[in-house]
Amino acid sequence: MAKPKSLILSMEITTAGHKHGCRHNRRKHLLAKGDRRLTILSDNHHYCLACAKTFLTNDIGRLQKLLTEVEALE
Repeated sequence: MAKPKSLILSMEITTAGHKHGCRHNRRKHLLAKGDRRLTILSDNHHYCLACAKTFLTNDIGRLQKLLTEVEALE
């Protein structure tokens, strides 16, 4: 049997090695060296934890809605 695939991008919480801006809002969300951040591994984009929390919360809602639709069609 084939291994189940994931539709979620590979990501992890990493530590900033230098000062830079969040990919979502570079001017307002600055990451200092040593700050924790969300890193999307496929494209090496970095997001502050505030933006990451917003994205993850929204995506969990979207995934839950899709799961509900799939379960209704089974």
